[in-house]
Amino acid sequence: MSPKGGVGKTTTALLLASEIVRHNKTVAIIEADENQHLQNWFDLGNCPQGVQFVSLADTSKHSITQAIERASGSADYVIVDTKGSESAGALRAAQLSDVVLIPCTFSPFEVRGALSALNAVSALPEDMRPDVTSVIFTRVNAAIKTRAQTEILAAFDQEEVDYIWPGILEKEACRQMLRFGCLLHDLPLHTDVSNIQNSIDNIQAILRVIVSRLSERNSADGH
Repeated sequence: MSPKGGVGKTTTALLLASEIVRHNKTVAIIEADENQHLQNWFDLGNCPQGVQFVSLADTSKHSITQAIERASGSADYVIVDTKGSESAGALRAAQLSDVVLIPCTFSPFEVRGALSALNAVSALPEDMRPDVTSVIFTRVNAAIKTRAQTEILAAFDQEEVDYIWPGILEKEACRQMLRFGCLLHDLPLHTDVSNIQNSIDNIQAILRVIVSRLSERNSADGH
């Protein structure tokens, strides 16, 4: 979920799907974004078994609710890629989710948008909020820690803004995954690209943090 396009929502969705499938689980990916980046990815024809793909022309609350409920009955996990706005449909998807990730780069403009989305989800009635709602930083340069990155992370820590760290690294493997219409671990079937394992290690580390957050929430709730 993000109020702005071009922040890495599609890449984030596909990296999560890649790791789910790699662990022999099924995943449904629902595209509720009129830009149809995931549809373009799917149309390339290299989507593996274990992935169900649904592209919604109607992104209303009712349509998104129906799509999520159907997908939940046939897949182990459901990932919803919402449009780049704080729409009623996006907030409905958040209400039906266990985890909401808000992708964001280290651009001050995009950070403001991410915080707006975070506040919108936090304003939902308590019994309708996801278990975990976090900003996740994208296009992170592993080699260079920029001044903007340092300042933004320090501000988030000071204000106790929930974010996932590590963020999603800027890797050629991510771009090639979109180019060839496949998941991360299937890239060697389609092209020669280096550092695939680095990207796999990166998304695994991110998922460990998410699982830990979910476990903490469930423990706090007495589950």
